[in-house]
Amino acid sequence: MKKKLTSLVLLSTLINATTLTSLDIRYELAKDYASKKSINYDIKKAYNLLVDNVNENHAKSQLLIGRFFLIGLAVDKDYEKALYYFKEASKQKEYTANCYIAYMYASGKGVFPNFGRAHVFAKSEYKQGNKVCKKVWRDYNLGKYPKDKGWNIGKYNNPIE
Repeated sequence: MKKKLTSLVLLSTLINATTLTSLDIRYELAKDYASKKSINYDIKKAYNLLVDNVNENHAKSQLLIGRFFLIGLAVDKDYEKALYYFKEASKQKEYTANCYIAYMYASGKGVFPNFGRAHVFAKSEYKQGNKVCKKVWRDYNLGKYPKDKGWNIGKYNNPIE
């Protein structure tokens, strides 16, 4: 009870995003707004907070807004934008983004399906036990496709280590 009361007081003092100075605090607030389990659920507020952070190159926010575009949460589905934000987050070593990139290559969402490239993007985090990568690895049987035999188009065909 005490913990809930403390978090409610904290959230109520942080409601106005313009007064926030920390990207991480805005990110956590956006996550709270995005959670359907939260009493503060407001997906539009979550999206607006994330946009502010993304404009300041915040990797965790790029990952989350990529998910918004991938599943069409608060915005229309846009696989191209989702992939763009996942790649931007990945370049900043937000490694879960690699799992979403792998999913997009494995499922062919926004890109030409490429199981080898999906394998390359998922492998490291799969070995680390990342839940998202483990699911993609199992669902698309990525262990069978160890090599990326696709064309290298663009500048981001391998994950940042």
